Amino acid sequence: MSGVHFGFISNPVKLVMLNANGFNAYSYKSILQPLGFNTIALDMRGHGMSNLPIDIHNLKNWNIFRDDIIEFFDRYIKNPVVLAGHSYGAVSGILAMPEIKNKVTGFVGFDPVLLPWPARLFSHFSWFREIAKQKLPVAKHAGRRKYKFESFEAAFDRYKKRGVFKDFTNDALKNYLIGGLIYDDEGVKLSCNPLWEQAIYAAQAHNVFNSIKYLPQKNSDIIFAGRRGSVSYQSGRNAFERKLGKNSVSYNLELDHMFPFNNPDFAISRLQEALSKSALNPQAV
Repeated sequence: MSGVHFGFISNPVKLVMLNANGFNAYSYKSILQPLGFNTIALDMRGHGMSNLPIDIHNLKNWNIFRDDIIEFFDRYIKNPVVLAGHSYGAVSGILAMPEIKNKVTGFVGFDPVLLPWPARLFSHFSWFREIAKQKLPVAKHAGRRKYKFESFEAAFDRYKKRGVFKDFTNDALKNYLIGGLIYDDEGVKLSCNPLWEQAIYAAQAHNVFNSIKYLPQKNSDIIFAGRRGSVSYQSGRNAFERKLGKNSVSYNLELDHMFPFNNPDFAISRLQEALSKSALNPQAV
């Protein structure tokens, strides 16, 4: 597993960031570097520069990412930190909470992915996952993603005009490509195999709801986004609210799923708030 430090690495780590599916640690530079202290953003398995083995055809759930996070915390995190995650990274972090709860003083979840129980149940079966790869729009598009380019500039020009990337700041898009492109003799290619990204979307046989109770009760901030469609559902959001309280869960129709990249100031403010509540923010000590 690889990771990127932002801030003063001689100081203790104060925040760990987990990437969204298809993204990478360096993608989050624009929201982590301004915080001004030692933060580690991880490249989840199959993303960025991590070279842990992947099994595209047999991935059923996100528990393997949970286990990677637990292993990382066991080996490298010695003092309490705030844990943050985006999308599937947020869910994977919550799944890990039963084992790492004593090292997490705050949690920030940027639009966790929540699917209803039928999708989670049928994801145990390979035939359903194969259907999901072809029928679920986000998975279908991921599997067909162009992943080889002549140059960094060619990749930037293509992404700047397409899909969710059109709303990214230039810095956010450059960071995504810096952390997610591998150079070879033919140019550059995405480090995250599009078929792995697709498999992750279809692998929903995990249950995040059993782990909510292990989140820091007084310092959890779950932000669900609703603009241009949602990756969660109402009863799932209600379950978070029941267990964490109304003040810890929000559903914002002004934000879309990629708000850490197209609205970085908002994301920064929520991370700063969590760090202040945890007394980990140097300015709050």
